[in-house]
Amino acid sequence: MRRVHVITEGAILLALYLALMLFTLYVPIVGMVLLFVLPLPFILFSIRHDVASAIMLLIAGSILSVLFGSVWNILLTLISGLSGLTMGVFYKRKQTMAVLIGGSLAYTASFVVAYVGIILFLQIDIIKDFIHLSKESLEQSKSVITSISPDVNLEQQFEQFEKGLDLLHILTPTIFVLSGMTFAVLTHLVAVPVLKRLKVEVSQSKPFREWRFPQSLVWYYLIVSVLIMINSDTEGFYFMAIMNLYCILQFFVLIQGYSFVYFYSYVKGLSRAIPIIIVIASILIPIFLYLVRILGIIDLSFPLREKIAKR
Repeated sequence: MRRVHVITEGAILLALYLALMLFTLYVPIVGMVLLFVLPLPFILFSIRHDVASAIMLLIAGSILSVLFGSVWNILLTLISGLSGLTMGVFYKRKQTMAVLIGGSLAYTASFVVAYVGIILFLQIDIIKDFIHLSKESLEQSKSVITSISPDVNLEQQFEQFEKGLDLLHILTPTIFVLSGMTFAVLTHLVAVPVLKRLKVEVSQSKPFREWRFPQSLVWYYLIVSVLIMINSDTEGFYFMAIMNLYCILQFFVLIQGYSFVYFYSYVKGLSRAIPIIIVIASILIPIFLYLVRILGIIDLSFPLREKIAKR
């Protein structure tokens, strides 16, 4: 009887997933939002049943996704299914932080597998092609500006853009890691209200203002920063590894800075709009981004929160 119940629920959730997948593929604007909803059927099934049954659901979903579209739908199913299965297991264990970490790792691994798969089977390197097209657009823009205003010299600005595009290829691992973390957080934000609505018990996670990374993060950040400054070779695996590690650590320091901004606003009873405005302003204006990063370093290095809370 239980086996029949598992199969029935699996069939219903699989039908729901396929419907969401078709909307994602063929309804452009709605599809972008549904990308973060796709893992939900797998999350629900993983919470209610064992891992082996969830893996069987993932395999069945991969096969059916091909029948309902192109062969490459299997990549979307593997990304959604693997991340949903991983997050569902940790939801079941009531480990909210593990949900985010596990989801981030699952998404990152899925993105890497999908990227390598596209290169091997389609002979297409998405990132290289994007860089190539961007450089062509820069050359066209340069020609247009030169023909309109021959006296304007923008050579230095265009060189900086080209260097940034070259750096983008080096930072491919960072792109995968940060994308994985972003997708995991957004999926979690979508999943929690749905799970609560379905009477699934979800353990409360710490408010963002209380997030504190280990103090050792500052030392790792400083060591990697020094290694970049003393490194003269900008080619090879060593430079690539150090640059990616630096960018990922920089991201965590930035998150710590944002957490402190939210903490300070909460303690001082400021409007909730203020930290949101600061986050948006820091994204739009680079100088604010540096200031938030400095705040993150100070917050990790000194007991600033305790002193503020005592006042």
